[in-house]
Amino acid sequence: MAVFRWIEFWPSGGREDRPWTDDPATDALVKSACRVSQAYSDALRDEHFEGPCSSLRFSSHPHDDDAVQLQVSTARHADWEHGIVFVPEVVAELSADDRARLVLDLIHEAVVELAPHRGWSLEQVERVRARVLAQDLEFPWASPWKASSDRSMTARVVFRVADDGLGRAMIEVRERTSGDLVARSAPALAYNALTNFRASARTLRWVNGIVQFIPRPGSPHGEVSVSLDPALPEIHSEPPVGHADVTTAVVTSPEIVRAPYGSHVKDRTPAIKVFSGFGVGLRVGCIPDIDGTDFGEKIELEIFDRLGSGEGGISEWVDGLPIEIVLEYHLPGQVDGFGAYGIRLRRTAKRLNVVVLRDASWCAGGEVAESLVRHEMALVVELVMAALHARAAKRAKMR
Repeated sequence: MAVFRWIEFWPSGGREDRPWTDDPATDALVKSACRVSQAYSDALRDEHFEGPCSSLRFSSHPHDDDAVQLQVSTARHADWEHGIVFVPEVVAELSADDRARLVLDLIHEAVVELAPHRGWSLEQVERVRARVLAQDLEFPWASPWKASSDRSMTARVVFRVADDGLGRAMIEVRERTSGDLVARSAPALAYNALTNFRASARTLRWVNGIVQFIPRPGSPHGEVSVSLDPALPEIHSEPPVGHADVTTAVVTSPEIVRAPYGSHVKDRTPAIKVFSGFGVGLRVGCIPDIDGTDFGEKIELEIFDRLGSGEGGISEWVDGLPIEIVLEYHLPGQVDGFGAYGIRLRRTAKRLNVVVLRDASWCAGGEVAESLVRHEMALVVELVMAALHARAAKRAKMR
């Protein structure tokens, strides 16, 4: 059994100068979700829930209704628990606090729905929610203190996740004996997850009386070091978690309504879903739509049409199972921990899981030409179809 300890809204990260999704409401939701899901995950770990999966992942989609629609799968997934959120336009107009509260309610309702199917205590679930509320839906984390060479001062890095989905990191220096704050650096952009906070904190150094650290180690855009000289007693204010609202209008938070998992009528490819995995990812704004359809949905449509045509007897082998395709893009130097480039299939009684691991070199440099996107899409479709053909043929020989 796995320990259930992680909540994510996808995409869970992106560029600070670009939207993470192509819809303002879903973009606002997934960014606000970063701090809330991190706070919920942190509280969740202390309760030690066991289940078939270690994480709950939400995908989000825009829709025209006034309410937020939530769908939760209670089936036993092989890789992660899954929820779907359909997001109305009004979510983009909510205040940071109201949107964060909406995210917490979505997570809580989903976990409550899963609890009786996984044997989890509802009392413990309520305790997790209460803890997140008690810390004002924030996720702060501070590194261990590190003393200066003369032992007179000590420094640490304090991290927070803001409503824009990005982390903020500040160096704090205090006198060791009195504990008085001597200096605090201006906030620097950081990654937005606890694992990244810990990696960044390991770069904290005292160098000739000056404190240095790297807020985003391993950044593909180049590592930037932040320095703080305690001899210059600058004490910057802590950054706000939320953002200044652009409007004074009062916007009411939308109602959350439940619907059966996979029931949305606007799904043009029922039972076929493409998800973005870890790695470089396909950044919104860099990857142009194809014929007015985004990259993942276009792949879904192509595979859906080819399966519907009865191609090669594949449909008989798939036997109506949902197909979940995870696209992971990694640069050559970063692929070691994920295996070799290629495709992996796993067929269970509940679904067909497909993981496609691809070289990210074609999309890692910024804007991408439509011709390259079309070429990559065609390659991914052919990879998936070829793998399905091979499995169907193998199954036929075994009969």
